[in-house]
Amino acid sequence: MDSASPSLRSVLALLRRNADYRRLFLATVVSMLGDWFAFVAISGFVTETTGHLSASAAVYAASVLPASLLSPFAGLLADRMDRQRLMVTVDLVRVLPALGMLAALLWRAPLLALVCVALLAALSAFFDPVAEASVPNVVSPEELPVAQAALGSVWGSMLFVGAALGGLATLAFGRHVSILLNAATFLLSAWLVRGIRRSFQRPPSSDSAADTGTWRQLHEVWTFARRHPISLSLLTTKVGVGLGNGLVGLLPAFAARNFGSGDEGVGLLLSARGLGALIGPFLGQRWVRRDERRLFLACGVSMITYGLAYLLLPAAPSLLLAAGCVLLAHLGGGAQWTLSTYGLQVSTPDRLRGRIMGLDFGLATLGIGVSSLAASVAAEAVGLTRAAWGLAGVSLLYGTLWLWKTRRLWRGRPDVLTTSRPQE
Repeated sequence: MDSASPSLRSVLALLRRNADYRRLFLATVVSMLGDWFAFVAISGFVTETTGHLSASAAVYAASVLPASLLSPFAGLLADRMDRQRLMVTVDLVRVLPALGMLAALLWRAPLLALVCVALLAALSAFFDPVAEASVPNVVSPEELPVAQAALGSVWGSMLFVGAALGGLATLAFGRHVSILLNAATFLLSAWLVRGIRRSFQRPPSSDSAADTGTWRQLHEVWTFARRHPISLSLLTTKVGVGLGNGLVGLLPAFAARNFGSGDEGVGLLLSARGLGALIGPFLGQRWVRRDERRLFLACGVSMITYGLAYLLLPAAPSLLLAAGCVLLAHLGGGAQWTLSTYGLQVSTPDRLRGRIMGLDFGLATLGIGVSSLAASVAAEAVGLTRAAWGLAGVSLLYGTLWLWKTRRLWRGRPDVLTTSRPQE
């Protein structure tokens, strides 16, 4: 890992000197800000209209499961097509289901709201991993640690700001305003991405993905992962947090049942999640620095921290202490997500990076989606407390086992990532 240490000053310096990265960064900011405005509004709407506390978990599942199914194919397109054009097109198309949410509110149709959430999730599979695959080509290798830490923190910062403002906007102006703002952010994102001048990918070689069949191209990624233990380890790390992430879908239920709070309580808990995800990437990158072994150790410890923090959530006596548990959990989750993504960016050749990032995103969202469905069912069957304990225990156990299985990596060479990268 480069000696550049991610900090607010280094991020601001990068944004000033690299206009292309600045546009990509801002596109991610505005898009995610709108997403969390919409999530607060829709989760509250579905919970209110159905009368089921677990309905918010169903909304969360709808927001991730479609991406898990489509991400590998999105990664394939990212290695075959112009990545920039693909991202702009997806942004423009996402306006339609975003406006469909408005119709769901007007018609009091929670099922339509879930369908629109699922469509947006499906389209996000063709945006988020493509952006991650493109970052190493928009910045220099020396800038990559700072660039990825900043992008990783965007998700958290926009959740922190967007969820809090979304809850307040819903109270002040109504849910319709939040939905309209979400649709507008996709148009702004498309304009920002369209203005980037640097190429999002390297020129195709003679053995590029476009020269072979679809299944052969997908099989190539699996073969690469099996032959490179580092890639396989990094591809499986997000699953640990993902399998416990259904707890996030239960946060609106905890706010309503345990603390008698509405959209403002949901906003506070989601904001705590966002603050953790905002700070976690910077803490993780600063601790790893040049010693790449620490990246693997940090990923394992982050999963364990995530599980332990959520085990404490049901016992929290107040909404603020519950927010503290959520904050601690996502300090770990944010660090783990960003560090594993950075590891894959460094250790993967560009010709495979789109497919690798798509597979990574797909595995992560599959874990999150399965966990969300399990959370919804378990909350109704055994109650919120036991459901939370079960999901947190899964992350804790997974993190412990993953840390043990990867002990050769975090006990190995300090430059374990950069020396293992295959030739382009």
